[in-house]
Amino acid sequence: MATGGESEPATAKGRQTAGDRSPRVQILTHPKTQEVLGILGIAVAIFLLASLLSYDPLDPSFFNSGGGPEHQVRNYAGRWGAELAGDLLEVLGVGALTLPFFLVFLSWRRVTAKTTPLLIVKLVGFLLLLLGLGLLAQLLAREGLSIGPASERPGGFVGKELHRIFSPLVGRVGLPLLGLTALSIAVACLTSRSLAGFSSGWGGLVGRVAAGWRERKSAKAQLPGRIRPPYTPPAEEEPRVESRPTPILSEPSPGPGTSEPEAPAMEKPVQRFFPFVVPKEGFQAPPLSLLDMPSSVDLGISKEELETNAGVLERKLLDFGVEGKVAEVQPGPVITRYEIEPAPGIKINRIVALADDLALALRALTVRVVAPIPGKAAVGVEIPNRHRAVVHLREVLSSKAFDGSAAHLPLALGKDIAGEPFVAELAQMPHLLIAGATGSGKSVCINALILSLLYKATPESVRLLLIDPKRVELSIYDGVPHLADRVVSDPKEAAKRLHRLVNHMEGRYKLFARLGARNVVTYNRLIRIARREGGGEVFRPLPYLVVVIDELADLMLTAAAEVEGAIARLAQMARAVGIHLIVATQRPSVDVITGIIKANFPARLAFQVSSKVDSRTILDMNGAEHLLGDGDMLFIPPGSSKPIRIHGSFVSDIEIKRVVDFLKAQGKAEEFPWSLLPAEEEQESTGDEEDEMYKQAVELVVSTRQASISLIQRRLRIGFNRAARMVERMEREGIVGPIEGSRPREVLVEQRTL
Repeated sequence: MATGGESEPATAKGRQTAGDRSPRVQILTHPKTQEVLGILGIAVAIFLLASLLSYDPLDPSFFNSGGGPEHQVRNYAGRWGAELAGDLLEVLGVGALTLPFFLVFLSWRRVTAKTTPLLIVKLVGFLLLLLGLGLLAQLLAREGLSIGPASERPGGFVGKELHRIFSPLVGRVGLPLLGLTALSIAVACLTSRSLAGFSSGWGGLVGRVAAGWRERKSAKAQLPGRIRPPYTPPAEEEPRVESRPTPILSEPSPGPGTSEPEAPAMEKPVQRFFPFVVPKEGFQAPPLSLLDMPSSVDLGISKEELETNAGVLERKLLDFGVEGKVAEVQPGPVITRYEIEPAPGIKINRIVALADDLALALRALTVRVVAPIPGKAAVGVEIPNRHRAVVHLREVLSSKAFDGSAAHLPLALGKDIAGEPFVAELAQMPHLLIAGATGSGKSVCINALILSLLYKATPESVRLLLIDPKRVELSIYDGVPHLADRVVSDPKEAAKRLHRLVNHMEGRYKLFARLGARNVVTYNRLIRIARREGGGEVFRPLPYLVVVIDELADLMLTAAAEVEGAIARLAQMARAVGIHLIVATQRPSVDVITGIIKANFPARLAFQVSSKVDSRTILDMNGAEHLLGDGDMLFIPPGSSKPIRIHGSFVSDIEIKRVVDFLKAQGKAEEFPWSLLPAEEEQESTGDEEDEMYKQAVELVVSTRQASISLIQRRLRIGFNRAARMVERMEREGIVGPIEGSRPREVLVEQRTL
């Protein structure tokens, strides 16, 4: 009885508590309350969808500082929408698009007063949907594919982390299988039908369509008189061809030698749906969607033509007494290489001498013979394809060779003869010399190299110094945040900038000596460690500095001694401190590419030249005179004497302008630190250098007994003004006499008195 007496008060107390809560529960479960919550949920879903569809990468968010204080929010949902869209896309990628639809589904169930069966199962299914979409989107991005405009890491943080975790566990085969499994389970959880029901439904639909098609076909066969014949215009009426609109898709794609392609209809280079979701420290890398897609037209050579050319090659060689067989054929986008194995006793020089005869027999523009092919017992005969394919820069930038490269300064040169993307590392070259005749594709190649650096690096990691004596090639990049200074077009000003760069190089070496660093990578690592520990003397990190000179010949004509000396010194010493040169010229003669410059540029790039002499000047061998032009090049990597044939990446002026406008919209980067030392140290070092140079000038004048300004200028490789000041100083110190008309100055000091 005691137990029963104790239980009754407890039961009464429980009923009393339930009665106290009932009004709140009734309010929340009231149909009107549920309807209001559903309407609010639908409104939030519409707001979220609008913010996602109008996402602008320059709008500020939690992960992105935006395009600067003067940037106006372009998101249709305002600043809140920009914040929301940026954060969701950073975390979920394209999976964020499913959030509004799932929210509408839940809200509409509340508006219509319908209960959601198995809500927990629905939520689990939606979570699996987000995970599966993120993983698959990240896989597509790493394979170089794009999901609509979202071509830059569409999987977001979720997809990236899933790929990082499961890639070493399940491999390349298991990752897509894992994503598809997650999507299948998500579909089963979110829908009321099973996968078997879906398959039967699709099978029934296909069966009904096929049955309807058969009935229609039999009806036509039974009633032939009711089918009207196709309309044919009268014979006397000519078709009005001029009234038909020209189909856009039938226009041929422009090649490197054609006129510039027209800009697309949408003139907003930034306002797109999810151009990329990779904000890093306030700087947004340009998306690949700014570059044109390659044409899908197949211009490859047919198998029959390959077999025909191989037979002609063997017969033509046999006509000249050279026996051999075509062992392998390697077709490419521009040329096809036929690998010929000569018979025993045949000298390969005989095959090389038949290049012009083979071009005549094959009706080819030119034929290049590679004798022998490195690593093979064969001779390569490279024949141009009848239809050349254009290698677009976007193809190379979206490839694994570039996107997955760990290089600090990757250069997207183009594709090799087999059609594989070719990417070189400028930091390992460490300098690149480019030469080619006018119209051979040299300027397009320089633009492709610059865009490679702009796509891969931030202004904090790489800076550019552009020297353009022609004034029209590189001026479009003025204002890009990656520039260390404005584009230099005056040759005399360019000589001053090069000497300024030499002083900057020496300042870097002094900083490295203080910290005990041997190169720029070690220096920046020590700076990061010092900043993290917060102790000791801390300097600022130093970016790589890439100097691009578009026309060396113009500089050599104006200030040959100063330019040659500065380039030689930079090429000899600047590699360790992170300064690299890309020097181009359209006149590969010995007065432009001097022995001093040539000796310090182990990596060289040759386009089509007019003679064998020019080819030997740039490559130390023949071969560049047989190139096709329009980006066809020979590349000698550092440490190798065998050239690699590459078909250069093509990028139009319209594409360059899109990328430049995108980068300019992000504002300017901080000023480049030219002066790395304190003012008194820099002045002291400059004075010491001046005194040492003056001593050399005095020794030269006394030993030669000639007080000539031009002699000092040539021997010491300095400018005219500096040499004149040295002679005037010698006159003040009594070393040389005054000017006496047209007679040379008298040297007043003997050699033994020095």
